[in-house]
Formats: sequence, structure tokens, C-alpha cells
Amino acid sequence: MRTEAGPALSRRLEAVKTVAGRCGTFADIGSDHALLPIRMMIENLCERAIVTDLRKGPLERAAANVAKYCPKKKELFSLRRGSGFTVLEKGEAEVKTICGMGGLLIADIIEESFEIAGEGRLVLQPNTCVPELRCYLWEKGFEIESEKGVMDAGHGYVVMNCIYTGRSRCENPGSILAITGEFIGRDGDPEGKDCLRAVRRKYDAALEKINGEGGAKDDAGFDGKRERVEKLAEVIGGINEILGENQ
Repeated sequence: MRTEAGPALSRRLEAVKTVAGRCGTFADIGSDHALLPIRMMIENLCERAIVTDLRKGPLERAAANVAKYCPKKKELFSLRRGSGFTVLEKGEAEVKTICGMGGLLIADIIEESFEIAGEGRLVLQPNTCVPELRCYLWEKGFEIESEKGVMDAGHGYVVMNCIYTGRSRCENPGSILAITGEFIGRDGDPEGKDCLRAVRRKYDAALEKINGEGGAKDDAGFDGKRERVEKLAEVIGGINEILGENQ
């Protein structure tokens, strides 16, 4: 979709743009269509934009979009083909984003070029494995300074604002802290609460399934099933406590 001022973003990418904020050089890793850096440039939120992707096709689409929406600022965009942060120079970008990928893939991309990934601010929007990504970031010495929850097409997404401090902490991906994070649902944002409710629905569905017909046939046996039920109930209860709701 296009507006008079350029391409419109999904609610998910609008949230990423908001968290990214104003900067000098902005880098979007795995950008695909480059709509996010284009909006950043149109709204004067960045002075230069680096657009990267692993494949030729997405970069061609990105180049076409830059020419279409930012013809007078084409020279301020640098389109680069390559893996993750490997195409960036040290100290080149103040804010770097990775959006719409699985949490484990995002962790691999960070690990591949850790020194560059740890510079400036890192804004991440994982589609899956969010608890695992949180734990990876904490263990590797990143501080998640804030998180924003956003609902888009019925799905809940989290946008993480991270900086590298070198202070490591360990957390289990199955813990309530890793599952919910430290901000979503706690900051009073109604949309964030809706995102946390979306997380709760997944655990509700898993609990209903394991308690339903055939649940007793769990390969782990009765004790394994009971342990799983207790864990699911613990997570649901923890989310209810954060939301101030009882089911």
C-alpha cells in the first residue's frame, strides 16, 4: 500500500520504526523490500540507510522501491548483498534492525558478526522463539532496554530495543521472565497487554490439548504429563498475575 508520502508500513513495521527512532546511519538487515528504511528516510529519521539482503531478488525489489519513493535521495541509500552484519563496516551504523525472522535465526546472525552487532542499538522483531532469543541476548551481554508489543493481523509481535553492555545473565527459556519479558503487559500499554494475552492463548491451547482426549497417551508417561500440565498452568498463572487478570 502507498500513501501520499510514500509506502505505508504494516503495524508491525510501524512499531519497529517507532522503536528505532532518530539516528544518523540506519541499517536494515534482511530488508527484502526496503520499505522500513524508505519510511525512515522520508520521515527524516535517518541521514543514511543501508539495505541488506542475502538474495539478489529482494535487493532488486528494494532498489526499485528506493527509485520509486525516494528518487531525490537515492544516493543516501546503500544496497548490499550478503549475510547479516558481514556487509557492514565496524562503527558504520548507529541503529540496526532485524525484522520478521525466527528468533533462533536472529541469534545466529548476531553470533556470526558479534562485534558489529554489538555496536550502537539493535532493534529486533522476532516472529518465533522469542523466549530463546531473550535468553541468548541476556547471556551474551545485551541489555533489552525496552520492548514494545504490537498486534498485526491478529498476531502479537514484540519489538526489542537492545544495547550491548557485556553484563551477562542466565535465564531459562521456559521461565516466566523469558516467556513474557520484563516490559510487555507491565508498562500499562493496552496493545502490549493484548500481545501478552495472545501468548497466554497459546499456553491455554496447549493445556487444553494435553488435558483432552488422548492426553494420557503422552510418551513421557503420566508423570511427564503431570509435569507438563503444571508447567503450563504456572506460565498461565504468571501471565494472569502480570495482567492483573484471573481466569
